[in-house]
Amino acid sequence: MPVTAASDTSPLLAVRQLSVFYGQFRAVDAVDLSVRAGEVVSIIGANGAGKSSLLKAIIGQADRIEGVISYCGEDLAGQGTAEIVAKGIALVPEGRRLFPSLSVEENLHIGWEVGRQGEIGIEDVFGFFPILKERCRQKARELSGGQQQMVALGRALLANPRLLLCDEISLGLAPVVIDSLYKLIPAIKARGIGILVVEQDITRSLAVADRFYCLLEGKVTLASRPSATSREVVMQHYFGL
Repeated sequence: MPVTAASDTSPLLAVRQLSVFYGQFRAVDAVDLSVRAGEVVSIIGANGAGKSSLLKAIIGQADRIEGVISYCGEDLAGQGTAEIVAKGIALVPEGRRLFPSLSVEENLHIGWEVGRQGEIGIEDVFGFFPILKERCRQKARELSGGQQQMVALGRALLANPRLLLCDEISLGLAPVVIDSLYKLIPAIKARGIGILVVEQDITRSLAVADRFYCLLEGKVTLASRPSATSREVVMQHYFGL
C-alpha cells in the first residue's frame, strides 16, 4: 500500500492505544500521541518509563505491539525497519550505533543509501557540522563522543526523513556539545520535518518542544504544551507524585 500524503491538519504520525511487550512484560501501556509535519514533540520520563520502547515500536524494532501506528495515514504494523525508513522515518538511536571501522563519510553515506531521495545531501550535513567535513576520512572510532553524535544525526538527516526520531541525543555529552545539537532542531523543523524527541533532560527537551508527553511506567501521565504547564506540574507527573 503506498504512502499517502498527510494533509496540513492531519498528523504525520498518529499512535493510538499502543502497547509494547517484551515477552510478558508491558513496557508501553495504551499510549496515544501524534506528531505533525514541522512540529517538535518531546517525550519525557525517567529511566524505564518506556520512552525508547515507544521509538523502537515506531521504527519496527519492538518484540510485540498492540494498537495502531499510523504514518501518513498508513498503518505500519508488520512492516520491517528497512521498509519504514524508506517511507521517510529515521531514527537517531541511543548510543549512536555507528560503524566504528568506517569513515565519517562512509557512515553518513549509509543514511543516503537506506532512506528516501530528497533535498538534504552530504554538503548540507557538512554545513550543519563543519568539523565532520574536516574529519570525513577519519574512522568513526577516532572521533569524540560529540562528533560521533553529529555523525549519527547527520546519517539520519541524509535519509531525508519526513519524521525524525531522536533517542537521548544528549546522553553522556558535554553541555557545549548538547547546545550545538539542540540549536539545529529549529533548522530541521523549518524544513517541514516532524521531530519526536526522547529525553531525560526536561529543561532542554521542553525548550524546543511545541508539545510534550510525560511517560511514567509506560503510561502517559501528562500531555500539554510547555508554555501552558508549570515546572511544578511537570515534575509531579514525571515522578508520579
